[in-house]
Amino acid sequence: MDHFAGNLEKVKARISAAERRAGRPGGSVKLCAVSKTVDHCAIAAMHACGQQVFAENRPQSLRDKSVLLQQARVSWHFIGTLQSNKVKYVFPVADLVHSIDRRELLDQFAIWHQKSGRKCPILLEVHISGEEAKQGFACEEILSVIEDYRENEHLDIRGLMGMAPFVAEEDIIRSCFRRLHELFEKSRALQGAAYHALELSMGMSGDFEIAIEEGATIVRIGTALFALPGE
Repeated sequence: MDHFAGNLEKVKARISAAERRAGRPGGSVKLCAVSKTVDHCAIAAMHACGQQVFAENRPQSLRDKSVLLQQARVSWHFIGTLQSNKVKYVFPVADLVHSIDRRELLDQFAIWHQKSGRKCPILLEVHISGEEAKQGFACEEILSVIEDYRENEHLDIRGLMGMAPFVAEEDIIRSCFRRLHELFEKSRALQGAAYHALELSMGMSGDFEIAIEEGATIVRIGTALFALPGE
């Protein structure tokens, strides 16, 4: 557990340094620990070090790990591609779903609220990387999507999420994050009963400091937290 505590301390220090460079107050960025590659024992160990928020990218893994750790006060996020027939595994458990990437899912989540009485907080995923394999709403359509759903009484939309391309050029990564932050700021004018521009989820282990400098409020970090000594 000592190495997990060390990893967590180092990541938090890097987040704080990035906040200072960006002229942002300390604690303005939330850390989401991506636990998709580790078992529930590693999550429990990291949780014991003080980390509260964990994210899974597979619906059944979220369901199973949440059951195994139901005695712990873990806040679960979902960050993976979500098929309509797997919403049942995610909706009852997640405190935030980052990866709503199409209107069909927005409609599904509205129906689930009508059935259950619970609103599951969500973010809208925006395709900012230019990579064909990535999911998400197009940059050109995201504001109109927000406008269409901003007053839906069955939804709780809290902002946007995006992933930069896996490239070495920092300027490319930065420009992608900057574009998403610009859209996030524009979306403030569209806030309504269902939409509030509260969270901007962007940045992973390889680029989270750039994301913070460009306005991220949530960073999703796995490798830098869960790497074992020597890895």
